[in-house]
Amino acid sequence: MSTSALLKVVFCFGFLAGAACPAVGSPETTTIEQLQARTAGSTLEDLRRDVVQLAVLARKFVADKGLVEALDAFKETPWRRKANGLHVWGVTVSGVSWYDVGHPDLVGIDVSNITDIEGRYWARLARESADGSGAEVFSLLFPHPETGLSARGLHTCFLLKDGQRILCAGGFKDARG
Repeated sequence: MSTSALLKVVFCFGFLAGAACPAVGSPETTTIEQLQARTAGSTLEDLRRDVVQLAVLARKFVADKGLVEALDAFKETPWRRKANGLHVWGVTVSGVSWYDVGHPDLVGIDVSNITDIEGRYWARLARESADGSGAEVFSLLFPHPETGLSARGLHTCFLLKDGQRILCAGGFKDARG
């Protein structure tokens, strides 16, 4: 075999191995501890990345551990990061809040007519994110959980196996001062 042919074979094997293995730091290889150990993002791009990774990890955790165990874990460190409010919440397709780490007072309430500060119906946006008919990641403006000041939040959602409940990952852009 010529040197040129050998190099082509080595390149092909290297390419295939790289394609088959997720990149280090990708959502597939990132753990919740690694996500939460990062400095909280101060930009919306950083927050978007964190929220998407949180959703990937939450979906996998639900699949691995079961919904009941996962829901208990989502209330605790490392799943909930105080720095920028990374958290998991849920709403039904009909708009009833069924799980919310950040706002447990909403659980059991029909939230389909509740809007953010700018008038966005967040339960509808969650449903559209989960079923693919809307934005994968959507933006809301709410009071920041620590400061009470208006803060931009990003969220992404997925439908659970029962087809009725939606689970979302969300977070707020870090408040300054």
